[in-house]
Amino acid sequence: MVEILGVSSGRDSKVTESLIRAILEGTGKAYEFISLSGKLIRPCEACNGCVGNNRCILDDDFQEVIEKCYQAKAIVFGAPNHWDHMNAKGHAFWERACFSGRHNSVFPLEGKLGVIAAVAGTGNGQPVIDDIEAYFEDAGIHIVEEISVQGEYACFTCGHGNHCPVGGVVDMYPLGTVIKPENIPSLINQHPDKQNLPDEERNRLNYARKMGEILSKVLETKTAKQEKFTRITIE
Repeated sequence: MVEILGVSSGRDSKVTESLIRAILEGTGKAYEFISLSGKLIRPCEACNGCVGNNRCILDDDFQEVIEKCYQAKAIVFGAPNHWDHMNAKGHAFWERACFSGRHNSVFPLEGKLGVIAAVAGTGNGQPVIDDIEAYFEDAGIHIVEEISVQGEYACFTCGHGNHCPVGGVVDMYPLGTVIKPENIPSLINQHPDKQNLPDEERNRLNYARKMGEILSKVLETKTAKQEKFTRITIE
């Protein structure tokens, strides 16, 4: 069991994953990273099968991930912005986590620490932050930090992005622009369409790692207080 768990509901090896990994690395502690990409996470059926023991009964990949969440002391969860909301897979995961975990006021995730990582093609991840905040608060997870960065539209690699008038590429570049690696947003190349962007805004790697450092310090403080309380109680 590791203290800190990172979970991404974004695509494999894209900005959401890079952001979460940077936060985890910044903690300086042992961690585990899980991507929901390629996993089957069904939406909540509101079947009430979880009422008896606060465990979802649907049989898919949700079970493995939620058990690791129960075991961890801190959760770093990241998701991309799809139509001004967290993506559907992220929603499905937290629908089930929160619905199954609230019967009879049990709240199995209550008291854990959380960091929210949001990614958006425009750079505005606030809708994602709002969605995850609502789930974290319902689950009783204490939010330590939140971070939003620009991600890579799928349009950059679909093969038609540079001449599609309704794709994400035209939000940044004129129609017909040849897409080159340096044109594609990444954690260390934010808003490549903007000239003279300050280094700290262009490269968000160190800022993400700083989030990890903060999470680590809060976790250490919380653990120390719990150990002190335990000693006092025993004595």
